[in-house]
Amino acid sequence: MKLTAKKKNSFLKVITTSIQTLPAKLAGGLFISLTIASSCSDPSNIGLDLDPNNNQIGVFFTEIPLSASMVLLDSFNTTNQGSFVVGGETSAFFGKTEGIGFSRLAINVTAPLPRQEAILDSVKFNFQVESATGKNFSTPKSLKVHLLTEGIQDTSYYSFDRLEFDPVSIAENSFNFSARKDTMVSTKVKDEFAAFLFQEMKKGDAFKDIFSFRRLIQGIAITGNPEQEASISLRVGNTTGISVFYHYQGDTVPTVYPISTAQSRHFNYVKNDRQGTPTEIITQSGKAYDTGEKVGSKSGVGLVLKIDTSPIDAFLDSITNVTFNDISFEIGPLESASADNLPPTFMVMNFTNETNRVLTRFDGEPLSIQADGQAQQGVDPNGNIVPAVLAPALLAYFSESKVYNQRITSYINSVYRSNLQRNDWILYPNSPGTAGDDFKKSFKEFVVNKNNIKLKIYYSKIRAL
Repeated sequence: MKLTAKKKNSFLKVITTSIQTLPAKLAGGLFISLTIASSCSDPSNIGLDLDPNNNQIGVFFTEIPLSASMVLLDSFNTTNQGSFVVGGETSAFFGKTEGIGFSRLAINVTAPLPRQEAILDSVKFNFQVESATGKNFSTPKSLKVHLLTEGIQDTSYYSFDRLEFDPVSIAENSFNFSARKDTMVSTKVKDEFAAFLFQEMKKGDAFKDIFSFRRLIQGIAITGNPEQEASISLRVGNTTGISVFYHYQGDTVPTVYPISTAQSRHFNYVKNDRQGTPTEIITQSGKAYDTGEKVGSKSGVGLVLKIDTSPIDAFLDSITNVTFNDISFEIGPLESASADNLPPTFMVMNFTNETNRVLTRFDGEPLSIQADGQAQQGVDPNGNIVPAVLAPALLAYFSESKVYNQRITSYINSVYRSNLQRNDWILYPNSPGTAGDDFKKSFKEFVVNKNNIKLKIYYSKIRAL
């Protein structure tokens, strides 16, 4: 193995390694085998196996640094995402973040209501916890439930929207999430509200239909305590809400009447104070900002990375008649990841341009790099060639190495050979095909040094015999 010098390029700084096989007898043609670590292994462990009987192929490795900026996404709609994110935390890079969940409540109008002789056992509020991120999980984290003093309208709500609620909670408690961060927890509803609710159920007038019920209870707000340095993601549905337990004389098993957040309009309010941090310069949505030597992304807030891919053009212009064996995009190691504060599991490499917004196809589907081995282009109803959208490549996080990595060989091949337009990328944390939008369902974050964002390229040249 020897290092070959390349002419300096003002746009591109690369390290190119040439790997050539030993002279020997040709046996049946040319052969290259490239082995890359699977998703269960560290993606940085890449090996090349070359045919010892082949002397016609030079295999090269090039590492291309890609610069990044940060963008605050516009119109961060949090309506009906299927989750609340409550609580918050403080970060030296992202500042102070707080989330409050707002939701209507739903009843089953066909469920039997308690008769006058019914005896109340208890009223509980259940929280279906999807995840928890932050610090110091050996210390319990608090959750509170408040009644809204204004109703939720049939409109779209964004992360900056919030409603007024009674500062005195109807239920509150602290919970220990050190053992599990995806679990069900419950707490007793305060006696005064429990008695009020049970009396209204006996009367029945407010429970004859959903509209009457909403006049009685307009909705709830769920809060955490940002000072406790934890954000809790709660699932909206049958398992988050109120359970009323009651019985009649002689009963051995209580009856349960559920009042849940299932099929209820909901949204998340998010407050992010970036004052005094490297990200405080980010004030306008849709604008790319240079935050210095470090960049990052924070879910729930709308902060994403924009990758400048122009060095790819400079590299492709410098080569001819090559075969790409393997190309991977890598970010990391990350600086802020920990066992209790993991970054998003996946990110989609969406296309963008000078607008700093995710570009969409003729049918509204987001444009992105497609998975390796999948078609990068398709045909629209008029027969025009358009970018493919069916199989987005997912930039995956590997916790052992603290690195994001994904193979994009097919994409670069398509740019090089098929005239697919090269675009910059918005890295959007999400897992396509899952319910809701992952980027709006947590406060997960990461920070990385710009020097740790790069393409790793293995390619070969076939020389004339």
